Amino acid sequence: MGGSEAEFAARVWEHSTSGVCAVDARGSLVMINAAARRILGGTCATAQIGMPCEQVLADYPTLARLLREALAGRPALSRAELCAERADGERVVLGLSLMSLPDSAGAIGGAAVVFRDLAPIERSGERERLQERLAALGEMAAGLAHELRNPLAGMEVLAGLLQRRLHSDPDSLGLVIDLRGQLRQLSDMVTASLDYLRPIALCRELIDPVELAEEGLVLGLARAPRPERVDRHYAAPLPKLDADRQLLGVAVVNLIVNACEAMAEARECESRLAISIDVGPAPELTRAVRVDRERGAVAPPSDELRSPSARCAPDGLPRELRIAVADSGPGIPVEIRDRIFDPFFTTRESGSGIGLANVQKIIRAHGGSLSLESSELGSVFRLHLPLAAEGS
Repeated sequence: MGGSEAEFAARVWEHSTSGVCAVDARGSLVMINAAARRILGGTCATAQIGMPCEQVLADYPTLARLLREALAGRPALSRAELCAERADGERVVLGLSLMSLPDSAGAIGGAAVVFRDLAPIERSGERERLQERLAALGEMAAGLAHELRNPLAGMEVLAGLLQRRLHSDPDSLGLVIDLRGQLRQLSDMVTASLDYLRPIALCRELIDPVELAEEGLVLGLARAPRPERVDRHYAAPLPKLDADRQLLGVAVVNLIVNACEAMAEARECESRLAISIDVGPAPELTRAVRVDRERGAVAPPSDELRSPSARCAPDGLPRELRIAVADSGPGIPVEIRDRIFDPFFTTRESGSGIGLANVQKIIRAHGGSLSLESSELGSVFRLHLPLAAEGS
């Protein structure tokens, strides 16, 4: 390969969205691109050419072992999948291809691994499996909710009549008032359940994302404890979004209310709500075969909310608009993060467990997804909404 061709190939790999890591016959690093440093992080982020692969991939010993096996003649791997845990406890899921690199004489002169971050796929797959499980229960739950609604209405009427008769008995009157409050709460839960179980019919129109966010702030802050600080980060320019204004507004309001209520439960530091909007490339979702037996992945932490920018994907690639709602609350414990989108799951005494499930349902109806990042410093819920291709 000529000098210009080699330089061009190097530029292609350096700007690839896939990570590339290559070693020579001794197992020393000869190439690592920007995507590999970003995806793997840790020791890979500062790796130097010439370092042994075991040192470069100290957080990923399985990858280092695979490269050594490729140098020893292991057959190539294509579309394999690896779930690994770094030294800091963060887990990543990689889709990878492994190959030996022959030298000019045909002998093995090196090895390379090409990989992608499959965490979005894992999250998407888990949600799809959840939807399949819920589908079988949907009709039964809807029928049960309808059957409960009529007796509840009758009980509310009877409790109201009883309240009138007991106006001269303060002790009994207080019990009846409490009873009516509990019946109203139960009735509201049944109504919310029916709303969740009904299929969504979108009424799409072109909407301004900033107007949507500002309306959501007004409505959400009127329904929940107001935080001490509200930050806005809107990238410019932002495209119009083809969506159902009312339903998407419900999703944004629910996230804002959820964030404010989370902060109200933890008053140890300044309560801060932040909402951001930006545009970026939509991830490609492909499936692969696993090369280990570990499962699951945790979304890596992100600083995008603090310094958002409008990022355009290369021409021809799909883009998405992202609306992020962040709070400075106590965060969501790791052990329940996989359950918070389940219908009827809640950690609050007065919660219905429908809010986040309904947000996810609305976003999925728009062809998008809902992601979560959380730590002890707070949580970020991010709506990922696909944008129409320019010119369509």
